[in-house]
Amino acid sequence: MSFDVDLAKRMTSDRRTFDLRVRFRTATNRTVLYGPSGAGKSLTLQAIAGLQTPDEGRIAFDDDVLFDGSARIDVPARRRRFGYLFQDYALFPRLTVRQNIAFGLSNGLGNPSAQVDAEPVRRWLRAFELTAVADQKPRDLSGGQRQRTALARALVHAPRALLLDEPFSALDPGLRQRMRVELDALLRDVDLPMVMITHDPEDLARFGDEAFYLEDGQITEQQESPVKTSARNHFEGTVAGIREGAINDEIALAIADGVHVVATVTRESRTELGLATGAKAFGLVKASSIIVVTEASDVRLSARNQLAGQVTKVTPGAINTEVVLKVPGSSEVVAVITNESAANLGLAVGTAATAIFKASSVVIGVRKG
Repeated sequence: MSFDVDLAKRMTSDRRTFDLRVRFRTATNRTVLYGPSGAGKSLTLQAIAGLQTPDEGRIAFDDDVLFDGSARIDVPARRRRFGYLFQDYALFPRLTVRQNIAFGLSNGLGNPSAQVDAEPVRRWLRAFELTAVADQKPRDLSGGQRQRTALARALVHAPRALLLDEPFSALDPGLRQRMRVELDALLRDVDLPMVMITHDPEDLARFGDEAFYLEDGQITEQQESPVKTSARNHFEGTVAGIREGAINDEIALAIADGVHVVATVTRESRTELGLATGAKAFGLVKASSIIVVTEASDVRLSARNQLAGQVTKVTPGAINTEVVLKVPGSSEVVAVITNESAANLGLAVGTAATAIFKASSVVIGVRKG
């Protein structure tokens, strides 16, 4: 699924005139519009959502035309079926968590009942661990609970895509990192296309499978590097050996003395990359592709890669936990596992653990020069 955006809009005030002229087409499920404050990011997102009307241009989602200035098409925001997370969450202060979530199912003409108990509401209360605070008001919630409530409201009507306006800017640094983990896990679980706007490079690094840099109302740079930006783990080393197979070849990448990361590549890819023994190369692995165990000797898996190390950080989220291990030849290995798995393993800072991942999950590249 893809967004195709080509729009122009002029905003005027007593002090200035701002011209927005944005054109881009997404090619991945996770797209980030990145740039400084005042660049036009929020205006662009609002235009996609139907909350701002461009002066001219065309906006489409797959084959569905949402706005076309020349054809006089302007689909109302509700009929576009996008979930929208506002920067300040925009929760209704007099409504409970339950009612705020249920508002996403309403026609906007009245507040949901305080006893609303629709199945979609119950589902997201459970999924985001909000059941215990379902009857509380936003003022009684933590920052993370407020964000999860806003996300639940955006998801309750089963949208076909998510639009996120600076989703972590209202949080303190510690909570910000935790909520990145939670949102990352959510996006994998629901498998929804997403467009996020941010000025934070950490958001770009985690969510920017495709990124567009916006400055002074225009896109000045496009980054199309899905593997590089979404892979949390980066192993540098030298090709120590190649084992040829009938279809795929195995590449052993030496990342430290006696420590290797094994990757599989097709013969065609190996030729195109120029992979050869002694070549400087790197391997990229997504955090979600890594299993963590505390006793590697008891694990019987086909995974070719088992890196022993020590836990240096554990960040629990509502659904998943991010675990960081220090291993030889790499500053860290990042894994995302379920909260249940983390609890069963008893993971804590200082725990000896092993990161396990398949050779097929490693994307390998060659350093030039």
